[in-house]
Amino acid sequence: MNKKIIKEKLDSIRGGIISSASRIEFILGYRLRKYFFPKTNNKATILFWNIINTSFLSFDNKISIYESIPYFKRLKDYPKIKKSLRFIQKLRNVMAHWELSERESNLDKIIMFTLVGKYKKITINEKLIQEFEKHFNFLLKKFDYSQ
Repeated sequence: MNKKIIKEKLDSIRGGIISSASRIEFILGYRLRKYFFPKTNNKATILFWNIINTSFLSFDNKISIYESIPYFKRLKDYPKIKKSLRFIQKLRNVMAHWELSERESNLDKIIMFTLVGKYKKITINEKLIQEFEKHFNFLLKKFDYSQ
């Protein structure tokens, strides 16, 4: 019974993090589109829907493009934005690809692990979720999106 509740809690956390990360990825893509085409026109729409917002550009690719544009590097909050983007990307990847350690987990701390490369594990707890939400809300604010 406890294992089932832990799995259900993890599923809920996973869903929230992956959904929020997808939202940030979309917003970042739109921010990149606006850099290249500040005004919406046919070319801007084609760029966004046929190149930026496709499987050709991963979340990592979009962050890398953002990191390489001198305009963004000059922004006051650039280091914090970059840090928040990478935090969200990393936690999104953990949620999507790592496995639950049933033996080590409980309702207060869920342990996930990966065997890809070398063995690594992460503790999913209230503190980590709050940190994710802090980064998520910061990016929404900096990218001019409201909840």
